[in-house]
Amino acid sequence: MNNTSSHRRRTTPKNNNLAATEPDSKSCDLCGLPLRFAKIKAEFSGKFYLFCCLGCRQVFNILMEATGSDNPKTFGETELFKQCQEKGIIPKSESDLTATNAPAAIKLETGSTAESEKLAGGNRANVLKVNLKISNMWCPACAWLIDQSLQKSRGILESTCNFSTDNLKVAYDPIQSSPSQIIESIAKLGYRAAVPDESRDTLASRKEFVRFAVSAFLTMNVMMMSYALYSGFFTELTSETIYKLSWPAFIMATIVLVYGGFEFFKRAWAGLTNAAFSMETLIIMGSFSAYIYSTVQLLAGSIHVYFDTASMLITLVLLGKTLERRAKSRVLEDLEFFFSLKPTKVRICSEPYPHGRYVAADQLATGDIFQVSENEIVAADGRILAGSASVDESSLTGEPLPITKKAGESIRSGSKILKGALQIKAQKVGDDSTLGQMIDIIEKTLSSKTPLEGKTDIVLQWFVPIILVLAAATALVGRLAGLTTETSVLRAVTVMVISCPCALGIAIPLARVAGISIAGKKGILVRDFKAFEQADKVDGFVFDKTGTVTEGSWHLLDIIPTGSMAADRALALAAGLEKESEHFIALEILKQAHRRRITAVNIENIETDEKGLVGKAGGLQVKIGSAEFLAAELNEVDSTSAQRLRDIQSNHSCVYLGVDGKLAALFIFGDALRADVRSTLQKLCNRGYRLALVSGDGDRTTRAVGQQIGIDAAYGGKLPQAKAAFIREWQAKGMRVAMVGDGINDAPALVQADLSIAVHAGGQLSKEMADITLMRAEPQQVVEFLNLACRVNRKIYQNLFFTFIYNAISIPVAMSGLLTPLIAVTAMLMSSLSVTGNTLLLIRKNS
Repeated sequence: MNNTSSHRRRTTPKNNNLAATEPDSKSCDLCGLPLRFAKIKAEFSGKFYLFCCLGCRQVFNILMEATGSDNPKTFGETELFKQCQEKGIIPKSESDLTATNAPAAIKLETGSTAESEKLAGGNRANVLKVNLKISNMWCPACAWLIDQSLQKSRGILESTCNFSTDNLKVAYDPIQSSPSQIIESIAKLGYRAAVPDESRDTLASRKEFVRFAVSAFLTMNVMMMSYALYSGFFTELTSETIYKLSWPAFIMATIVLVYGGFEFFKRAWAGLTNAAFSMETLIIMGSFSAYIYSTVQLLAGSIHVYFDTASMLITLVLLGKTLERRAKSRVLEDLEFFFSLKPTKVRICSEPYPHGRYVAADQLATGDIFQVSENEIVAADGRILAGSASVDESSLTGEPLPITKKAGESIRSGSKILKGALQIKAQKVGDDSTLGQMIDIIEKTLSSKTPLEGKTDIVLQWFVPIILVLAAATALVGRLAGLTTETSVLRAVTVMVISCPCALGIAIPLARVAGISIAGKKGILVRDFKAFEQADKVDGFVFDKTGTVTEGSWHLLDIIPTGSMAADRALALAAGLEKESEHFIALEILKQAHRRRITAVNIENIETDEKGLVGKAGGLQVKIGSAEFLAAELNEVDSTSAQRLRDIQSNHSCVYLGVDGKLAALFIFGDALRADVRSTLQKLCNRGYRLALVSGDGDRTTRAVGQQIGIDAAYGGKLPQAKAAFIREWQAKGMRVAMVGDGINDAPALVQADLSIAVHAGGQLSKEMADITLMRAEPQQVVEFLNLACRVNRKIYQNLFFTFIYNAISIPVAMSGLLTPLIAVTAMLMSSLSVTGNTLLLIRKNS
């Protein structure tokens, strides 16, 4: 949509109340139809307007954003208004309005559109999908308009437009519609649609397909000419006939090699000049060997020409590359979706625009306040200042169930607002945000190589030169054995093209991308792909206690008075002492007092010690703190109470309250176990893993937690370096150890471990030292990763095994002369595609 004014005002409606009492109007402020069925009230630029339907309100919003006009009467003359009426998005007449407010159409306002019914009724086998990048959208209403317009178009089965990321996903019937028609429909609304990264991947794919199509057409003609020439082996052909058949075949084969094989030639030449040989080296040398030999025979007037072989080699490889590109795009699909989550715009609130104004996302800075509405993606980590919303965090954690977020809580970038609206103060933006860090980590992981992949790279460096030597040796031995030059050359060409370094080269990288993609969908962030290899080798797990098997936050579990004082009175005194403290124990005491509606006692002359607090209440001394801080009060306890205290202290962490020199109450604190920790540890134990629990907390507390979760080897008092030393002890016994802990505080132990797993607690991902991070912070994700690693490793070993077996059998067979070049190149392509197809099975089983 064209911007007709340099000034854009904030026009997002504040509410959508039905049956509005103000302003007093009987007709829609956009289309002018009577308000018979509903009055949808919305505020724009300080004025209230009434609309007959949701469509009118949304289109009105777009026109106000785009034009900045104070006179909505002119909107009826705009091209957008006319297009929306033609599409049925806004009514033309009262009969249209009646249809719009029928029960089936009202589903639009409840979010249940007809698209699912269209998909259910359509032929899913014929459904194609296209992702488009939309520009010139002013506000979320623009995305709504595009969706509604497309869903009313012929052949469109589903449409999802996201304003935050400018992405549009469309499912369509290729018989009734096409991407060009979809782009044209969007253009009529005033927006520009294009395929993402059209200048690179999409154009390259199109050029590759055109190159294949031209080469295939010419190759078929070359083959027809060649078959006619081959008849000369059975009947005598005149020189003129040979000339008329050979030269057209030569010309078309030349076009195939030069045009179709141009990219292969560039890569092969680069490999030769840099001593980095590849599959292209073998293909070009094989095809050009056949081409040069045939050219010499052509000039000699012979019928022994093999232009069809040279052309077919190039064409079949182009076909294989086309199929492989499609398969790889399927593997990368989920990762591309994850990368596309990064918003391109954000609505920043400021003094001139208190309700927010959309700007480019990279303008958002730490401390800015921004607003997020339904179907938008949060652009930065921050704290919610106002509002409440149902939020989808599945892209970050893999958890499909939405969660409710409200004022005072934190929220992470990449979260999608399903319902409601939030005002957020940005704390981490851009690359420092959770989404930015995850994208950065995944990109680095994709670009890194595993030890096994490094070994295959070494094999690949020597593979092609060895094949070239074998091909030359085959031709030489053939000539010495009395074979003709023609037969010897064809055998050499067969050896060159049947070998498959391509399959060896993609066996690990493709499985790596698939593994990282699937892990991301499960809420597991892979920092180092070697974690997949190590997962199959570990035989012991060491778990940190706080924040790993427990939730990592202290809760006040109970208040136990030791005398006549009531529990509520003890809590009131404790709250009075702790009211100015920011210690996490103080915050928990104050939270519990607030929850129980207990007023804190006014405490005077509060003095702070590193182990507690002391003050005066009603002339009596009041103390709260550790056992050491209240040692005198604890010494006054009788033997029976002392034994009871020891029993409590063995299983819990205690804070003590003393009044006038006597122990008044115990505050029992504890860290709740994570919900799935027992079942997870039981599964690991059943698989034969050795388990241990380590913690910096006291030995008694750690052993008590170990008993609750079924781990006998529980050790307390372990600082970070001591945890690392404990892992070294296990490794000295020949064990491969996995450490599960806090990605930052347990850094020494994580670095020491063979496999390091961090339970994400909301800190800086970039500072974590773990190989993988559990974004849902659920122990059961450890088992999920082990299962996934087993499947990924199995695919890698299957791919490598098949590749080596194929080459070990096919190369000797080719050297023996039992195969032709055409059969050889077909076998080579099937080998490469089988590796790709085998990896795709991994994706399908986890989709």
